[in-house]
Amino acid sequence: MCGIAGFASLDGQSTPDAPRRLAAMSRLIAHRGPDGSGQWVAPSADVGLAHRRLAIIDLSPGGEQPMLGPNGLVMVYNGEVYNFLELREELRSRWDFRTKSDSEVILAAYSVWGEACLEKLRGMFAFAIWDPATKSLFCARDRFGIKPFYYTVVGGRFYFASEIKALAPILPDIATDPLALVEYLTFQYAVTDRTLFEGVTQLSPGHCVTVKSGEIKVRKWWDVRYEHRHGQTPEQWAEELRALTDDSVGVHLRADVQVGAYLSGGVDSGLMTLLA
Repeated sequence: MCGIAGFASLDGQSTPDAPRRLAAMSRLIAHRGPDGSGQWVAPSADVGLAHRRLAIIDLSPGGEQPMLGPNGLVMVYNGEVYNFLELREELRSRWDFRTKSDSEVILAAYSVWGEACLEKLRGMFAFAIWDPATKSLFCARDRFGIKPFYYTVVGGRFYFASEIKALAPILPDIATDPLALVEYLTFQYAVTDRTLFEGVTQLSPGHCVTVKSGEIKVRKWWDVRYEHRHGQTPEQWAEELRALTDDSVGVHLRADVQVGAYLSGGVDSGLMTLLA
């Protein structure tokens, strides 16, 4: 679990106190990353990124963020891309890797494939990439929304963070969103992109957002699709399920630190721990 935060100006105006704002946002999510922290502010001070690191892959300083690419891209990222080794091999001829981190794999994938890189990523993630060539901030959230991403617009600036508390100092007022409260009392969570804080929006699972030329564009990049297949026996379905589960558990074990399991005693966590 890492923490990310940042801002981008919608009108291109600089933010004189950008480092102070980033530091305040970063401090409020410090618990998400005890292994390191970093900030980056563009020379024009119209965009800034902050990161709190929990080191899982590539424990060396090479995995620190915000991560800068040789082409000027800057990224902050929270999560883990389980197929980063396979993607790294696929991208090796088109990117000169300097680290062993999955973070750099995302940076390389975006550089090569653009927004289509999302289809290649297998894992849980929330990230933001600033592209100086197009003057755009691209942010995305994983398919099922395992990693959080919240944002708000205040004073002509787009602010984002892993937790709403990091946005609280930016908000002009702290107020409850009445429609989100109705959803919460009915379903025990907000079913739309609203949050209990008025003016704060959550990026929905499987969605991405681009901030460019004063516009904020949100789109769905993934949705659940079911394929009906017939003709297999129960034994064949069981074998396929076993193979898929083995593969999933296997890639989840990729880490440069010790791996543990939360065991509730149920069939699901017991089975995954057994396979691990």
